[in-house]
Amino acid sequence: ALLHPKKIRSGTIKCLTPVHAIEISREYFDKYLANSIGAKISLREKDKTRKRNRAKTILSVQNNLQSRTFKKGDYVYKRGEEGKELFIVEDGKVDVLVEDHCVFTVDKPGNLCGEHALVMGRTRYNTSAICTSDKCKMQVMKARDFYNLVDHSHVLKESLREICIRREFQK
Repeated sequence: ALLHPKKIRSGTIKCLTPVHAIEISREYFDKYLANSIGAKISLREKDKTRKRNRAKTILSVQNNLQSRTFKKGDYVYKRGEEGKELFIVEDGKVDVLVEDHCVFTVDKPGNLCGEHALVMGRTRYNTSAICTSDKCKMQVMKARDFYNLVDHSHVLKESLREICIRREFQK
């Protein structure tokens, strides 16, 4: 809430064991940040990372995902296709291509690919994704399930939009 411009809390914490907590006033927090530009940037980046990771976690724990395995050289999706699915990497390495040039690699469990077409409501207009490891195990979410989930979670929608915008700059 101290980082949010409208002072809105983004979550609730429930302690299961005794903890020591220190309350920090907004005045003291602002004073601390004013004296340290690096701290302010670091906190904002950590907040953005936390939000992106929350989106990935929410998607990966859905019970309507289908498992799909791709072999090396298989396309996960191709440029021009309608965005009907989102892909969550379980194992393997997927290169996202623009005009046959790799612009970024998705290779960590829980990372997403194919979300841009769903979030932006477009066809896969300039990217393809190809499995570049021996095999890629993916969890697949259908568009209708994705839209149902996003319609009920503003935080998820904003986190995914931010992921898409960051990747747009990588292209």
